[in-house]
Amino acid sequence: MREWHDSNGHHRRYVLLDRDGVINRRVPAGYVTSWDRFHFLPRALDGLRYLAEHGYTALVVSNQACVGKGLLSTNDLESITRRFLLEVALTGGNIGQVYYCKHKEEDRCTCRKPLPGLVVRARVEHRFTSEETYFIGDSESDMDVAKAAGCPAVLIRRDAFLERHMPGVERPAITSNLYEAAELIVALQRASSATLTLARS
Repeated sequence: MREWHDSNGHHRRYVLLDRDGVINRRVPAGYVTSWDRFHFLPRALDGLRYLAEHGYTALVVSNQACVGKGLLSTNDLESITRRFLLEVALTGGNIGQVYYCKHKEEDRCTCRKPLPGLVVRARVEHRFTSEETYFIGDSESDMDVAKAAGCPAVLIRRDAFLERHMPGVERPAITSNLYEAAELIVALQRASSATLTLARS
């Protein structure tokens, strides 16, 4: 797959993110069905701004079965999306596109995570390379879709500081919030670029 560049010839970089639990708070045993239930998580807006400042475009990939279950209309979901994208833009973040699966689990669609349908669609439309594109999520389902799509992953857990590495057990990188995940991704990308430069010299 060829690399995609912007109008200035710079290599475009993307980050894939889940929405609920990464950008905004999850509703316990429920769904975000109105704007007054959408609450940004601590440092989420900072993290999105940090990614944008370092040349990354964020792409949101999220299951929203509340539409398929009739708890929220497509128009209302779009209204919530416009509101949160505006808040992100006003604070310096850059979300290039939002991909939703609106189906119920029993619909057996190909776009509901952990199946990689939405990531594949995003990859086709934005022409990124999976191996260079991190997926940030807060669930095992997110880690599964990252693996299925061939993307490296970062898992957000509020108690990340308690996580202990188990020898011989392959685990994704773990951070406490989106800002820490953004810092980690930028740092890893810089290290990778530096290694590649040394290899070529």
